[in-house]
Amino acid sequence: MAEESTTGRQAAVRPAPPRRDGGPRRPERDAAAARAFRVAVRVAAVVAGLAVLWLAHGVLLLGFLAVLVAIVLSFPVSLCARVMPRSAATLLVLATLLGAFAGVGALTAPTLSREAAQLRETVPRVARDVRNRIARVQAEATGAPLAPAPAPAPPQPPEAMAEAGARAVSAAFDVVVGLTKVILVVVLAAFLVHRPDAYQRGLRRLVPSEHEEAYDEAWARVRDALRRWVGGIMVAMLVMGTLTAIGLLAIGLEDWLLLGFLTFLGTFVPYVGAVASAVPGLLVALGESPRHFALALLVYVGVHVVEGYIVEPVIMRRAVQIRPALLLFGQGVFGAIFGALGFIVATPLIVCGQILVGYLWVERRLGKTVH
Repeated sequence: MAEESTTGRQAAVRPAPPRRDGGPRRPERDAAAARAFRVAVRVAAVVAGLAVLWLAHGVLLLGFLAVLVAIVLSFPVSLCARVMPRSAATLLVLATLLGAFAGVGALTAPTLSREAAQLRETVPRVARDVRNRIARVQAEATGAPLAPAPAPAPPQPPEAMAEAGARAVSAAFDVVVGLTKVILVVVLAAFLVHRPDAYQRGLRRLVPSEHEEAYDEAWARVRDALRRWVGGIMVAMLVMGTLTAIGLLAIGLEDWLLLGFLTFLGTFVPYVGAVASAVPGLLVALGESPRHFALALLVYVGVHVVEGYIVEPVIMRRAVQIRPALLLFGQGVFGAIFGALGFIVATPLIVCGQILVGYLWVERRLGKTVH
């Protein structure tokens, strides 16, 4: 009896045989499920963050544009801050610039409005004449008769009034939206230039302690690169706009001031903007005569030669160097995704991306030197 009880107790404490199916035990299954859950949560958080960024991309791009405006304002504000508090220097610079813009606008508004009205009338007419000439040449080459273009039916007075009212409402709404965006950018730029270090320290608190040194270095490199790029592009805009206006005035185009101003704005977007700003001037010159068109083409080609051989190597290359293929590809991507505003901010965003990738990935991760 004693042997039987001993044998029973040994059987009771004997461990269970391992599973024959080779499957994981329960703790391992729980750990795998926990890891899968954490990965799923991270993926969902990333997707949600990207969705929020996409929905707010317009505001974010305007914010980045405000950063560029703040960099432009930082040059005179820093000079004035040597003799007065920075807040007073910011207000003084803003008041001076707004007054200067208002004065220049009051002086040039009549000329610009008249030239803009002429441009709106001339460009469609010249484009229509060019299409008619192309159709006539094709008809002469193929021997087919040229079909006359059907004349549009004149709208009835009620329809014309309704169409004019709809256009007026749409134009007023666009003006209000544009002014709101401009005010938002200027106000945000004023706050950024007033206390730039406060925002840098606020973002630094979100960075883990072991990565603060890398954050400080990346911030300094991006800040310096953007300051150099903004300074260089402002000089390039002034040079290109001034040379274009002088050249068009010399050949006798009446809209030289507006066309020079368009070149000044278009130079902010390298390559694409500079070429696009030349199209209205060429169409206006073609509307005058073939001789004016040839002279205007020489003016724009000469200005772009100056840009390629003087402005680009002397000014922009000292500021920051971007490969043309990378720049054009980035402009196309940003323009396709974000529209016109994407084209505007594509180049400075590429500058920031190039600096961050070169430092954080190439230097720190791969241990290579960025040339």
